[in-house]
Amino acid sequence: MTDFMEVIRRTENGPFIRERDFDVDVIFRTTRELAKKYGVKYNRKELITLHPEMADGAFQAGLELAERAGIYCINTSRQVKFTRAELLAALRCAPRQLSIGWGKDQRVIQAAEWGKPRKPFIWAGFSGAPLTEELYKASIRSYIKEPLVDALGHGSLFKIDDIEVRNDSPMEVRATRQELLYIREAIAKEGRPGMPFIGAESSTTGLGDLAVMNPDYLPRGAFYFVPTLNELKMNYRNLSRVMAGLEYGAYSINLVDAIIGGYAGGPEGAAIVTIAAFILGLIVTRSSISLCHPAHNKWVSTSPPESVWAENIVGQAFSRNSPLIIIGDVWPSSGTGTRDILQEIAAISITKSLTGNHPHGVGATNGKYPHGSGLDARWMAESALAAFENKLTLERGNEIVCALVDRYESKLADPDLGKPYNEVYDMQTALPLPWWQELYDDNKQQFMQDFNLKM
Repeated sequence: MTDFMEVIRRTENGPFIRERDFDVDVIFRTTRELAKKYGVKYNRKELITLHPEMADGAFQAGLELAERAGIYCINTSRQVKFTRAELLAALRCAPRQLSIGWGKDQRVIQAAEWGKPRKPFIWAGFSGAPLTEELYKASIRSYIKEPLVDALGHGSLFKIDDIEVRNDSPMEVRATRQELLYIREAIAKEGRPGMPFIGAESSTTGLGDLAVMNPDYLPRGAFYFVPTLNELKMNYRNLSRVMAGLEYGAYSINLVDAIIGGYAGGPEGAAIVTIAAFILGLIVTRSSISLCHPAHNKWVSTSPPESVWAENIVGQAFSRNSPLIIIGDVWPSSGTGTRDILQEIAAISITKSLTGNHPHGVGATNGKYPHGSGLDARWMAESALAAFENKLTLERGNEIVCALVDRYESKLADPDLGKPYNEVYDMQTALPLPWWQELYDDNKQQFMQDFNLKM
């Protein structure tokens, strides 16, 4: 593996290029060239591709893009480039499984390998959502209570003592520390003290991550995010996160959200850029886990068909060519307490389960509003596990996913945002209100009947 200090050196002495030229000449033009060269083509009728050679082509395209583009350092206007030999060495060194958490709550998360069905790992929480202290403390319990949830990733605090948490302010430090105190209190209270989790989600600039790298807040062996910026970019703030995490002993998760309709182009380009970012992230962000979030430029969520297809290609590409531990965001446009959110969750989760991405979420309403709950995570788990336990083929999985997308696609422009947590759950018991549980149960029965599945 290329030494991390060498990565820093290359941010200073790599090839100089203007950011606009990198966006247009390197990303925009190269991804289109590579999609055509390797035969990567979006198909609305195959959201789970039935042509494995396309996934292989996408992997080769991503590897070539990683070699040609490298990572762009915004602070120095330099391309941080790596040879193909360095990239392949990083892939060989990537972890294939990790034991995470502590004691009775320890779990094993594994990379998907083609032809070896594996039970999906469920990483749940109200990911991405800005929450008040009251809602944070109340809602987090609803996810911890779910026995199918293996690990926790739970939103961020946007106010502390009625003071807004601003970037680079002292409140970013306070928010991440407070967030972790709430997490550790909640997992202990619910009898899962060793539950693995992602910390410092309230950190927007990296300042908060640095503030919690202390055993009183973020235990060694816990996880934190290091974003790869759009597209294939990095800055000193995020490299500082990496440096601190390496020395402290925390696991980094490479967060990649290639934009469908941005410089990467359509879903084909977003998939290729994501593959390149995952390969580069092994060296640059020192990632143990990669997070896939192909975001639609109009709807943001990962439930549009283009996003579902892109994530399926990324998962199959790595499972067939060089297994990585990948988690994928379940970010529906609709909100909790609605039938629509359950349709979106099922489509995304089944795709992940069949193509090598472990479900992570649920980021209800694209993480905009506090309209999420533990039942969302239960359905993410149950639908992902249904694909595994019913031994769905890719063909059958594709039929189900396409049918589910047909049900909600027309609503993405004006989704039903549902209700806030406190209107679907009891704030004291952290249990669903009867009407929401009844709607959930009815949806589950209808889902099993419609698609002839056992759950």
